Amino acid sequence: MMKEKSFPKPIQKIGVLMSIYSKTRIKELIKAIDSIENQEEVSCDLLLNIDGFIDKKIVNFLNTYEPNGAISNLKLFKSNKNLGLAASLNNLLLNNFIFYEFFFRHDSDDFSAKKRFIYQLNFLKQNPDIDIVGTAFKSFDLEDNKLMVESYFPSNHDAISKAFAYSTPLAHATACFRKSFFIKAGLYQPNHNTLTEDNRLWYSAFYTGCKFANISKVLYFVGIERNSYKRRSQIKQTIIIFKIRFRFVIYKRLGLPYLLKAIMEFILRLIIAILISLKLDFIANLIVNLYQSLRSRIK
Repeated sequence: MMKEKSFPKPIQKIGVLMSIYSKTRIKELIKAIDSIENQEEVSCDLLLNIDGFIDKKIVNFLNTYEPNGAISNLKLFKSNKNLGLAASLNNLLLNNFIFYEFFFRHDSDDFSAKKRFIYQLNFLKQNPDIDIVGTAFKSFDLEDNKLMVESYFPSNHDAISKAFAYSTPLAHATACFRKSFFIKAGLYQPNHNTLTEDNRLWYSAFYTGCKFANISKVLYFVGIERNSYKRRSQIKQTIIIFKIRFRFVIYKRLGLPYLLKAIMEFILRLIIAILISLKLDFIANLIVNLYQSLRSRIK
């Protein structure tokens, strides 16, 4: 039976949101947690939701884990069956919301630079009108750890808002949320099959007046499986994202240029999804690489 590991220290202001599930690999999880332990100038609690069945090696690791470094407490929560990332994050937020002023996202197969947390915290303290701040990130191959593409995003709220019409202008896993973000925008909208939790949340946040920002510095490293684009290139998912962006363009009255950008991005993603459904993976992979290369240059 897994138990919560806590020690008699003051309640932390920072909670780190992480979810693991059946495909989580212990080597990657340990690397992710190590990078949180190594955060400089901060202390935090790691809030970890176990989304259904997980490997016994991970169960044993969590049961014997002793909080170290920047991690003051490990708090474990569990879903009886796999419900998906959005539901997992909601479970963590609902059980911990009153205890923290800031929430950091962290995926279990990624890792953070040592100064990530302090950079984002200082940014929010210096900019009290901002509800959420992300960072640039660099992707790496999970098989050989080879570093790949750097991805940058617009830095100010106005540019981020306009970029949402045709792209994802803040990387979900890099986010640091002020508590006010969820008070305004509400929780995630779970949809286990379409993997659109971040786009749905960003839409709600823009609609309810949340202020966004990005730090144009690589402070996060995203692990990429060589075929991960297949999971995020479903026809249904592509249509849902386009509907979200189309509604956003109309709501913000961004005009024809942004509507055309949204349509062009939708057509490109739809072509990729169709090629994958037809098992024309080689052609789809070429287009995905070009697409990611172009998106990584958005600043």
